[in-house]
Amino acid sequence: MSAPLFGVDALLSVPPFLFVVAAVVLVALLPRREAHLVTVLALLGTVAWALLVPDGTGPTVTFLGFEVIVVDVSVFSRLMVIIFGAFGAAAVGYAYFAGASNRHLMWGLGYVGASLWTVVVGDWLGLIVGWEIMAIASTVFVWLSGGKAIRAGFRYALAHGIGGSLLLAGIVLYLFAVGPEPTALHFDGNGIGGMEVAAAGLAISIPAALAGVGIGVNAAVIGLHNWMPDTYPAPHAATSVFLACYTTKTAVYAAYRAFPEGNLILAYAGGAMTIYGAAYALAQKDMRRLLSYHIQGQVGFMLAGIGVGSALGVAGGFAHLFNHILYKGLLFMAAGIIILQLDKNKLDEFGAIGTSAPIALGLFLIGALSISGVPGFNGFVSKGMLTDAAEYGGHEPLFWLLLVGGVGTYASFIKFGYYGFLDGERFQMPDANLGQTVVAGAVAAACVVFGLAYQPLFALLPFTDQWSTDPYSSAHLLKATGMGVGGIVVFVIGKPIFDRLHGGKDVDRLHDPAAFYGTRALSGGLGGFYNRVGDAVIGAGWALVDAVHDPGTAIRTVLPAGWRDRYDRRLASTPGKTGAKLGIGRTIYVATGLLTIVLAVALFIDI
Repeated sequence: MSAPLFGVDALLSVPPFLFVVAAVVLVALLPRREAHLVTVLALLGTVAWALLVPDGTGPTVTFLGFEVIVVDVSVFSRLMVIIFGAFGAAAVGYAYFAGASNRHLMWGLGYVGASLWTVVVGDWLGLIVGWEIMAIASTVFVWLSGGKAIRAGFRYALAHGIGGSLLLAGIVLYLFAVGPEPTALHFDGNGIGGMEVAAAGLAISIPAALAGVGIGVNAAVIGLHNWMPDTYPAPHAATSVFLACYTTKTAVYAAYRAFPEGNLILAYAGGAMTIYGAAYALAQKDMRRLLSYHIQGQVGFMLAGIGVGSALGVAGGFAHLFNHILYKGLLFMAAGIIILQLDKNKLDEFGAIGTSAPIALGLFLIGALSISGVPGFNGFVSKGMLTDAAEYGGHEPLFWLLLVGGVGTYASFIKFGYYGFLDGERFQMPDANLGQTVVAGAVAAACVVFGLAYQPLFALLPFTDQWSTDPYSSAHLLKATGMGVGGIVVFVIGKPIFDRLHGGKDVDRLHDPAAFYGTRALSGGLGGFYNRVGDAVIGAGWALVDAVHDPGTAIRTVLPAGWRDRYDRRLASTPGKTGAKLGIGRTIYVATGLLTIVLAVALFIDI
């Protein structure tokens, strides 16, 4: 979509995050109901802005000597604002009906506003500023829930602090590579590069590698992901709904900006994530922890498409991002209804809900069918684009990774549905309230609409003139059927194992102790080294003082043994020898003076 139907040039001067800033001010002044209503309207305003604003750049500001483009409207930023604003409005509505406070709402808005800033700016400096504000706001947002969310929030903050530092390091090295011009950090379509080194026959850019790892932390790439399944189940159910949308999807957007022409390492990392996330989801009993691992798996699909780098791959990655926010947000809403009604988080902590809560069941089923890629639901459309991109691009191993990941997704949501609604003794659970039904129902309807009438979404995607697809072709239907049958087989065969699993052992069992003991050993080693250096310096200082105080004795100690008797006789016959000894106070003054002279001479020579 190169230009909207009703372009208004003046809108380029209005950054969409200002809608959120205005809402934050009003939330501080208004009662709870009015505050949530104003916030919903403000976020819907950002959607209207994105639909109306033309492509182009808006105002710029100078920061640290570099030009920051505050508004840069492209097909990518337009899509991100539309889905961020629309789902944000739904999340705020859900939070209101879940009993969230104005304080909760304000920090949630800070998180959303920073995310909007991050995807609308037109340069790396603006992006990293939004990236860090987003991390701070989301950390406080988690902490507001108290209890176990406090500890989870500290880990979340540490992970994002490390990730942000690595991304910043990549940006700084990239700046060294291109030169410190005021416009050097603008997005130029070439991504981050420069400073290539040879490794294993490949040319690897150090800035790109650092930026990629930093982005990978937020994207929950394997080995950098444990912050997510630890954090997302910890806070209030409404907070989890927000978290499911913004952090990882902003990372996907940043991954495209860093690698706009694709990157096979990124593609295959994404393919591995689809299987890893689904496999660990199968091991979970905690509902939100299960859903968190599936965020990792679904982000893997997106990164695979962006890594392939073809027009279809990039378009499929962003289509899946759009669809994922809808169905994953819906699944967190459905799980949240159960948690709020039962005060239980794990599937084995309650019996079979069955049809006693038909609304909660219906919402779950639509979300599960969408994420699994069942025909008629939005996930089916975008997954088909991504598997085609891998297949048409000649990346057959990646194609099979995506299919296996799809099988795991089917299996884990069969598991969720079975243990949540069918397994155990039947009991009556109060259903969703009217407000939750309306809000989550609207998101569920969107999952169905974009699964059947996908053309409006396609019009928002990039490179529309360079790709085409028929989502309901026989090949796509056959692949979906194969993944569904495979998922049923995996669940039936693996059920005895799934019954006994309560989370499994993830890579944090390795890297957490390694980080703890490694840091302690490094700290102890550095401390010991500095102590030894300090002792040596102090010893040398006192040796100098002794030498100035009694130079005769100092000289004698360095002479060869055969010369010492002769030296002693000469020293004894030298007139005024006792005058060479100074008082301790004068000795220190003399030593200090000598050191000052030496340092001054060294400095003068260096200059």
